[in-house]
Amino acid sequence: MKMLFLGAGYCTEFLTPLIQNKFEIIGVHNQVPFKIKYFNFECVKRYAFQQFLNDKNSILQNVTHILNSIPPNDYGDIPFHHIKKELINLNSLKWLGYLSTTGVYGDHGGNWVDEKSELRTKNKRSLNRITAEKQYLNLFSEHKLPIHIFRLPGIYGPKRSIFERINTDNLNLIKKKDQFFSRIHVEDIATALQFSIEKPTPGEIFNLTDDYPCPSDEVTSYAFELLKKKKPKYIELSDSKVSEMTRSFYSENKRVSNKKFKEKLNWLPRKKDYKVGLNEIFKLLKN
Repeated sequence: MKMLFLGAGYCTEFLTPLIQNKFEIIGVHNQVPFKIKYFNFECVKRYAFQQFLNDKNSILQNVTHILNSIPPNDYGDIPFHHIKKELINLNSLKWLGYLSTTGVYGDHGGNWVDEKSELRTKNKRSLNRITAEKQYLNLFSEHKLPIHIFRLPGIYGPKRSIFERINTDNLNLIKKKDQFFSRIHVEDIATALQFSIEKPTPGEIFNLTDDYPCPSDEVTSYAFELLKKKKPKYIELSDSKVSEMTRSFYSENKRVSNKKFKEKLNWLPRKKDYKVGLNEIFKLLKN
């Protein structure tokens, strides 16, 4: 089988070892030379995005699986506009996964949301994701392409966690009562995608999260405990130190349910909550 990563980054770094024995893998990056050195990518043949577009017919030939993690723009998904026709005519395609965001739900006042919940976001980035989702779901409804939409919350894992932020000047400890955030460890994303690849469910939308939405200051406080460091004082959300992007995250409050994917694919997140995930990452820091 042949896997095409449109956007070959952090999540695909952890998926690659799970599938490399069964797949020829091609990775498409934003540019060459590649800024980030990913591990586990020795088996991946890599192209810059423009190289891919220049030779798209050849590269797409016999592709069976596609995972797209490229952020959209104001017109929706970027690859979609370049390869829509080729996708419709790609008879070898068995599975196409699009990585979206749970940000599409917007503000639900801290209540639980699932895949049927109203999409209330007013955030431009998330509105662009909704446009991209619709573009791909139309390929399913109109052309029966095997589309799978995965809505992801905050992603963390080795070398990309609260521990790295604690050691920078970008950490502001904000406490807002009854403000919930969902998150998922990158290894659980990889296993969930593997489950879906092995058992396709075309046309479905899935939330991929851990089992424990909670306030972000709870996660930060636990990380300081593990490091045996004194945590800084809390600041108000209105403080000038707080970026507009951070404020936008706090303007949307919800708890995201992963029940549908767990029941349909018999999947469980190994890092069921942030404590399990941070404990594992902390062990890696000490080695």
